[in-house]
Amino acid sequence: MMDIEQIARVVKLVERSQLHEITIANNGQSIKVVNNVDSQNSANPLEAMPSQELEQKDSKPLQVCATHVGKVYLSEDDTTDQLVNEGDSIEKGQTICFIEELTRLLPVISDKTGIVDTILVKNGQNIEYGQPILKLISSK
Repeated sequence: MMDIEQIARVVKLVERSQLHEITIANNGQSIKVVNNVDSQNSANPLEAMPSQELEQKDSKPLQVCATHVGKVYLSEDDTTDQLVNEGDSIEKGQTICFIEELTRLLPVISDKTGIVDTILVKNGQNIEYGQPILKLISSK
């Protein structure tokens, strides 16, 4: 049986993702979650970043969030410097850290441009999908 907390987590994950809809079935029950955040159909799903882009225009703090579940690493290995530091200017499409998912080291690519205000995670920390990694301030 699905509980309300599990359903709420699924809804939040779908809202933050590029998924349009998802159906989950469990023991004869099913739930369908539809993402209506961007009702316009975009040819390129990366162009449809509604909530983050609105935040940037309102000059509220911007956040770059985890794209995977696993252990976060702020540098490529133990011998290199962190990829980003507080005060650094980052660009959309820049690798900001890596997440170790099972046995793979996956890059986290920034979907925003700005100046790093705060690094919200520590090197080697476990991280969840959608968890904020960096807090940015607008560079404009």
